[in-house]
Order: sequence, then structure tokens, then C-alpha cells
Amino acid sequence: MVRSPQLRIRSWCRAAVIAVFAAVVLAACGAAPRDQRDAPRRAGDDGRRAEVRLPDGTLFVAEIADTPDRWQRGYMGRPEVGEREGMIFVFPYPEIHPFWMKNTLVPLDILWLDERLSIVHLEVRVPPCKADPCPSYGPARKVRYVLELRGGTAAIRGLRVGDPIAIAFPEPVD
Repeated sequence: MVRSPQLRIRSWCRAAVIAVFAAVVLAACGAAPRDQRDAPRRAGDDGRRAEVRLPDGTLFVAEIADTPDRWQRGYMGRPEVGEREGMIFVFPYPEIHPFWMKNTLVPLDILWLDERLSIVHLEVRVPPCKADPCPSYGPARKVRYVLELRGGTAAIRGLRVGDPIAIAFPEPVD
């Protein structure tokens, strides 16, 4: 059967519309979970996240702080930390990394991790610092990572020194 050029164009347009619709539906199905998608982007937040799995199997999504600017900013000025959110501070090599709560608005649980991602020290429900000088927290031992979670999470999840934390970092972008 021979088709006229007009029928071929209409068929092609219909196929293109169906393809675009299918692409939109597939993109929506593969989109980030609602809580991540709707979260407002903060200044300096490049959107990179790591998956953090606690020993009880609970999965968290953690912002990655891996530059001096991100290390300094941390959770400063944030009015809340979600129930399954966190921030993982990645340092280039093990060192003593004290933390403080200057300009932090909510209590946090802070976990210091060695190179094997085992908890070597934790501080729970660390309160915001309301006036200078702010106290510093942390172990007098070298660590490579620090994980901040919503205050109270360590108690709810039964976290203890020595517990392993599994962290899946995204592949680097070339």
C-alpha cells in the first residue's frame, strides 16, 4: 500500500507526540523521591547526595560536604533536618575534626567515623549555640568522616561506638 506524503507526515507527528509523552512519563517515574524533589535548594548545595545505611537497615539521604566552604556552612541557618536526612562531611585525610553549633538552629546528632566508616565517637542532641564562645565537640582522635543527623536519631536507631555505617557515594562527574 502506498501512502500519500500527508499521511506519512501525520503518522510521523503522531509517533513523535507518543514518544515525547512516553519520555515524560518515564522521567516522572524515575524522578527523585518527593521529599528530595520538593526540598528547596540551599545556597552552595550542588544537589550531590550519598545514601547512608545505618546498622538497623534504615536508609538516609545525606548532602555531601566535601569542600572548605561546605564544611564551614554545614547545617547553619537551616530551620529543620528531615527525619531521613543528613549531611556527610568528607575530609581528604584523617585528622582531628572538632565541630561546633554556631548559627545552627536545631539540635543534631554528630557521628565521627574512621576510614572504615565505623563510629568512633558520637554526640547526641547537641544543642544550637546561642552565644559566643560556642563549645566544640568531637574526639581527640583522627577521623575521615563526620555524619550529622537530626537530633535524637542515634537514640531511636540504637547507634553506638563501633557500629559500622554503610555509605554509597555517587560516581564522580568528569
